[in-house]
Amino acid sequence: MKLYKGFLGYSMHRMAFLKRETLLLLTGDIALLVFSLWLALTVRVLHPPQIHYLLRALTSFIPVFILSLVVFFIAGMYEKQTRLVRRIMGSRILGAQVANTVLAAVIFFLLPLVIAPKTILLLYLIISVLLIQAWRFYITPRLTVRSPQLALLVGQGVAVRDLFEEVNGNNKYRLRFLEHIDTSSIESRLVPERIRDAIGQGARTIVLDTRDNGIHGELPALYDAMLEGVTFIDFASLYEDLFDRVPLAHIDYVWLLNILPQHHVLYDVAKRAFDILGALVGLVIAAVFVIPAAAILALSGGTPFIFNDRIGKGGKIIRLAKLRTMLFNDNGDPELRSKNRVTEFGKFLRKSRIDELPQLYNILTGDLSFIGPRPEFPQLAATYEQDIPYYGIRHVVTPGLSGWAQIRDFDAPKHVEDVNRTRNKLSYDLYYLKHRSFALDMVIAIKTIRALLMFSGV
Repeated sequence: MKLYKGFLGYSMHRMAFLKRETLLLLTGDIALLVFSLWLALTVRVLHPPQIHYLLRALTSFIPVFILSLVVFFIAGMYEKQTRLVRRIMGSRILGAQVANTVLAAVIFFLLPLVIAPKTILLLYLIISVLLIQAWRFYITPRLTVRSPQLALLVGQGVAVRDLFEEVNGNNKYRLRFLEHIDTSSIESRLVPERIRDAIGQGARTIVLDTRDNGIHGELPALYDAMLEGVTFIDFASLYEDLFDRVPLAHIDYVWLLNILPQHHVLYDVAKRAFDILGALVGLVIAAVFVIPAAAILALSGGTPFIFNDRIGKGGKIIRLAKLRTMLFNDNGDPELRSKNRVTEFGKFLRKSRIDELPQLYNILTGDLSFIGPRPEFPQLAATYEQDIPYYGIRHVVTPGLSGWAQIRDFDAPKHVEDVNRTRNKLSYDLYYLKHRSFALDMVIAIKTIRALLMFSGV
């Protein structure tokens, strides 16, 4: 119970910290967008604007401000960042502000607003990009930095070492590990002694792998430390919190039983209703793109559409409709695939994801959902079920047009056999099974929209 309370306390503290950090970013962005407009008006007239002119401009720019925040959210500027990479975030800010300016220009030209947009919008773009970059890169880190709490990591395996390197290599975390006790290199009876030594050095948080047999048997010896207020955190839960995936080597059948999708009646019904409505609307819109693309494919020779067998919910075979992007349909057969290739027009269809629009029909029939683990070819799934423990558990939910692994694991194999990379992909699929919710589905949808707008083809 103390272990659970310790982790629950950490999770609630971390969630509160993330909410405060997001609120800080949002408040700062709003203030800087307003200040950018004020500064743009000042530069335009070469003196601070009069109050009535400023209020009129602010009123006109309210749709622009709201649109900017929406675009920032879609661009991922409020995501949990494990590593703040300036090159990536800088390009996101610039791209978001360019998109904002284009959309704002459309708003200004379509609506009878009273402010001349061209010069002010240009100034607003330049100023807001510079100010928000300075805010994100130089000011925010100084406001959110806190003294790290000393901790100890106990466990074995690659995932444990990855966690140690991630936490100690990143100043954003409130933990700092004094050391990593590798349970594979010491006798289990020495673990409590090593933990007590670390507590004596100031460690007040102990992160340990409770599924490690050596550790589990020595937990009673740590009871006194629990009573003294030392916080114990389960390694697997902390790993999920930081990496947004599960450590496959540290889960078992008990873990799987706890995450099986039970008691999700309201969620499942609402999700299916959204799928039906979204598919109906989507098919009408998709026709604008699919019909011309199908005509081009027909004129180039061959059938415009292909139907691939995939593994659906419960392991049953489903047939997915797609626009043809290769010379012919190899249906995932390795020998045929070696003789096949993507056409030039097919590359465009894949990048834009137009080739997958016919799958809206599969969503309408219930074989697919908008969000869920991506369905695999039967022959590949059979191989993975033999070589990767728990692989078949991903088939307990309806597969999706886009999924958590698809937007998070950029090294996932694209329908070619690769056991090691598929293990990593499965770690994201299991994370989705454990945490699936309306909120997580919305995050996946937004990230997918961003991928579509960037033509990333993920």
